[in-house]
Amino acid sequence: MNISIKTGSPLKSPGRTVLLVLYVIAVAVAYYVILPPFNWHSPAFWAFMTPAVCALLFILALPGKNKVVKMNRYIVLAIAAMFVLPAILWFAGTRIFHSREYASRIRIENVSFDTIDEVDFTKTAIIDRDTTEALGDRVMGQMSELVSQFEVSSEYTQISYKDSVYRVTPLEYADFFKWLANVKDGVPAYITVDSTNGTARLVRLKDLGYGNMKYVPSSLFNSNLMRHLRFQYPMEIFGSPSFEIDEDGHPWYVCSTYSYKLVGDKKYVTGAIFMDPITGESTKYDVNSVPTWADRIFPEALVVEEIGDYGSLQNGFFNSFIGQKGVIAPSSGYNYIEKDGDIWLYTGVTSVNADQSNLGFILVNLRTHEALRIDAPGADETSAMKSAEDEVQNYGYEATFPVLVNVNGRPTYLMSLRSEAGESKSVLKMYAMVDATDYQKVTTVSVDQGLNVLKKQMIAIQGGSDNTASLATE
Repeated sequence: MNISIKTGSPLKSPGRTVLLVLYVIAVAVAYYVILPPFNWHSPAFWAFMTPAVCALLFILALPGKNKVVKMNRYIVLAIAAMFVLPAILWFAGTRIFHSREYASRIRIENVSFDTIDEVDFTKTAIIDRDTTEALGDRVMGQMSELVSQFEVSSEYTQISYKDSVYRVTPLEYADFFKWLANVKDGVPAYITVDSTNGTARLVRLKDLGYGNMKYVPSSLFNSNLMRHLRFQYPMEIFGSPSFEIDEDGHPWYVCSTYSYKLVGDKKYVTGAIFMDPITGESTKYDVNSVPTWADRIFPEALVVEEIGDYGSLQNGFFNSFIGQKGVIAPSSGYNYIEKDGDIWLYTGVTSVNADQSNLGFILVNLRTHEALRIDAPGADETSAMKSAEDEVQNYGYEATFPVLVNVNGRPTYLMSLRSEAGESKSVLKMYAMVDATDYQKVTTVSVDQGLNVLKKQMIAIQGGSDNTASLATE
């Protein structure tokens, strides 16, 4: 089969050569900008290669001495395959055909609530993200020599650091001209915010004996972090890297690597690349051998998706929306718990009927992927937040998304209360605890009174006695 297309004047062979040269330049520039992986499992690979291959085939099929373009059937089939093949591979890997695989891609162990240790306020992240960002901006504003050249990244990765919990974020170039003026020296600092008490600190790398960071996401051209990684690992599928620091305060970018069942389906983590932004050197680890100080190998969005599949697909794809026997869903939000030196994502699991109650809780280790389920029927997080807000309704404070803690053996929601409007929203006003199994049991204290007082009041309301030998200070 040949397809003939009428054309005007014939394209002479030198013209085709020029087109091919322009084509190579265009593809090289597109690759430099888009940075797709050369991996057939990735949708980005097909999105890049399909138009590139089709354009090349059209150029090769352009007429030479004749005025008619003769497109060989194989060229037509090749162009069609570039569009059809990834669509078929995507559809073949969807949940409708592999619901049991999707339901089991996270292995969840049922455990009792006492798996969670008694709350230790020196390791409990009570400072929410919004407040953390305001604290980071405030400490940056005090550094006049830096604030004119750099901005604070909004990343704020939650990590376990020096036997406590922190959020960390790097500085970034403010704009193109600031990048141009500072790229030779690099980014000189990062910010840490203690998630237990809100202490914010700007850490200068030179004070730790390190050089500045040369390879960061806000940099351009070859010093851009993602471009540097792509040139080192052209076939790897990776997402957005997270900024972390090791126990010595050395900065790292941890970039999880992925694959899919076929094309774009059943995404799973295969390992992680640890890149030193100071030197640009990197090391790839498989999923079972990453350094233990790292905290975020399995991204939160993927973990929540896996929990959703675990809850909805246990009894098949069609049952997930017809009948819905045994179907559960994760809560509308999540938070973090420090456990055994690692950061665990915590979320409630609730009925799909949205009855404002939880069936229990799921904890997932963001480094190892270990997952635990605790059955503890009670109020969901939204109901607990509303209960805490009602307790201080005369002030009009709003509650942050709660953290699940163990108070004298009982599951308890811990949250902050802050002002609703204006710049004061970043200032915490009170702390609140709500019994997770009975959200009518609520207690609040001012920030000045502290978390230990809050805990004692909660134990009294729950009808227990505080047998803790010693309480950690706030």
